[in-house]
Amino acid sequence: MRIQRRSLYRGMTVVRQAAQQTVHVDNWITCEFSKRGLTPPHCTPKALARALEREHQITIAFRPHVSDDPGVYGMLYRSEEDEHTYIVLFRANHSIVLRRLTVFHELAHLLFDQELPDVNTSCTLRRSLVVDAKEARAEAFAVGAMHYSFYPTAPLQRPKREKDVALSAFGQYLKRIAYW
Repeated sequence: MRIQRRSLYRGMTVVRQAAQQTVHVDNWITCEFSKRGLTPPHCTPKALARALEREHQITIAFRPHVSDDPGVYGMLYRSEEDEHTYIVLFRANHSIVLRRLTVFHELAHLLFDQELPDVNTSCTLRRSLVVDAKEARAEAFAVGAMHYSFYPTAPLQRPKREKDVALSAFGQYLKRIAYW
């Protein structure tokens, strides 16, 4: 919404329009969602996972994982039992926003056909810093996806969601609008 300001300058009324604030997301991020038919508010990690499942004819499962390492957030690996099943591990005790960011990051590895590390199902999550271009691209996508999914939309009726342990006011707000 544009705000108009009126001021009186030497007997003349001058109308100035304040610049409209817009949310900018890089085209490469919006393109990844739009070519899969996803638009806000439907840009959730689960919706992206289902689109990737259809696209690659795979199954993606989300599993909470407990880790004592405070720097570990998530991991994506291929199941040993079924080569067409991918598992996204995430820490359930993190806030809903951080869990969502983590899942978007892990899905970006599939989205961009990045090679996954060889691990077994009894693995522990490993700390990973953004040390290469693949991790940087996955992180950039995750941040942009979060930004894009906050675009304003018409309110929808939303189903009840799982209880969130986030204590922050922002986390409680996201819980109320069923953002996960």
